[in-house]
Amino acid sequence: MVLSPDSFIRGLGRRIVDELLSTGCEEVAARVVQPGSLLLDTIYDDLASKRIHFGTYRYRAIDALYGLGPSLAVLLRGSPGIHRRFTEMKGSGPLERAAEASLRRRFGAVNTILGLLHASDSPEEAELDWRTFFVREWNNLGRSDLPESHTRPATPGARVLADLLDRPPGAREGRGFLQVRDQFRRGVIAHLWELVPSSRAASLAEGLSKDLAVPGGGPLADDLVTRFAESLEGAADLLVRRALTSSFTPDDPPLDVHRLWTSLLGYGIDVDPWSRAVLSTSQYFPPLVHPGAETASALTPAGSTHG
Repeated sequence: MVLSPDSFIRGLGRRIVDELLSTGCEEVAARVVQPGSLLLDTIYDDLASKRIHFGTYRYRAIDALYGLGPSLAVLLRGSPGIHRRFTEMKGSGPLERAAEASLRRRFGAVNTILGLLHASDSPEEAELDWRTFFVREWNNLGRSDLPESHTRPATPGARVLADLLDRPPGAREGRGFLQVRDQFRRGVIAHLWELVPSSRAASLAEGLSKDLAVPGGGPLADDLVTRFAESLEGAADLLVRRALTSSFTPDDPPLDVHRLWTSLLGYGIDVDPWSRAVLSTSQYFPPLVHPGAETASALTPAGSTHG
């Protein structure tokens, strides 16, 4: 099992570890890992060879996920059929098809990539993950057997490591896809308001005031966002205008987000890492909507280190 960075950013790591260990499996080893592109290539090149379609966009999405921070690799031992059991428990495959009782659905995974954890779905995949996350690091000679317990690096265990990695309550990320997208739109509108032609500013301001006055809040109306984007024609970058009205889901053509983040910096807008990961991955992997998520600003002044 590998708990990915989104588990800890959202403060869910310890709870997920508790669920995994409640199955009665033996914890053999646990270690904190932060795999880079080369290590991820090793894992996903093998998986790609077994699938009919494995688009290059998936590699970029995986890089976005693991670039968010550290992960926790946990080696478990159990009875025959353990891989099938954990596959069902995790909720394998596209998130939208996973059972409601699966860990990913119950803990509110954002999409298939930001899915909280990776589980080995077969003995062969478990062998690859074990060699990748444990053996290669422990023994540069590439021994294929697990080192004896007295020669393995001592760790405090998966529960303690998860506690150490989990963000404290006040710093946990609570925004889901809709909150991230709405905060992105609000921030861009606020930053670029001065570019609106005076002939259209009054009408847009009136519509914005009505939208924000709705009891209980809620996302900005799509028609208002579209009108604002249209008003920026000739004053703001086309990519930025397209980003304002994009759904950031597979329903719309994907945007070149790396160029988008750079363009936004030119206007003094720095989109935080969580928002970047959510928006970029949801362009290819349908996001699930989880009501009741906390809202927080998705944008920070250029040069900030938030996230």
